[in-house]
Amino acid sequence: MDKRGTRLIETIFDTDNFFMQICEKILDLATVNLLFLLTSLPLLTIGIAKLSLYQTLFEIKGGRRVKVTAVYIKAFRENWRLGFKLGLLEVMLSAISIFDLLLIWGQEALPFQILKVACFALLIFTTALFLCVYPLAGRFEQSLIGGLQTSLVLLSLNFPWFFLMIAILVAILTVLLSSGLLLLLGLSLFVLIGFAGLAFTQITVLEKIFAKYERP
Repeated sequence: MDKRGTRLIETIFDTDNFFMQICEKILDLATVNLLFLLTSLPLLTIGIAKLSLYQTLFEIKGGRRVKVTAVYIKAFRENWRLGFKLGLLEVMLSAISIFDLLLIWGQEALPFQILKVACFALLIFTTALFLCVYPLAGRFEQSLIGGLQTSLVLLSLNFPWFFLMIAILVAILTVLLSSGLLLLLGLSLFVLIGFAGLAFTQITVLEKIFAKYERP
């Protein structure tokens, strides 16, 4: 009985068993999620933070015992120029769409309805494009123009996957806004691990898409 108990304890605390690997990944995701939130607080750094998040997540997914903080800080320092440009472009396109929608939301005339459709289309396109741009730049060395061009091609060839990602984000937002309690719980979850968890799930899909077009 004592031997069995000893073996059970050794199994539980063995860092190579499946349970401990899962715990390690969760801790890594929580750590990078916190780093992402902290570095996103100045809105001007949101693009750099996103790029650093994805680059760190690829490291976490590809290996074990990753020094998450060191990897994230290194990525933040190395990619700040590209990340700043991407973030600025994303914020500008999104802000134009949202501002125009708020400005004409109460208008019912046909020209305004057409403009609303155009704004929604631009917002969806921007969201889908940057769901590819940041992971692509985090996975491969990309210039601003090269990354945007490659992302456009990948988006056009794999639009159903990106549409599904957007649909999931819309569904999550709809659920969160359905009640104050769900909103509070959802925000708490996102502060703890949510952003990194969603991005980690996303790169699992994107890795398969990237692999289809990589040269052997």
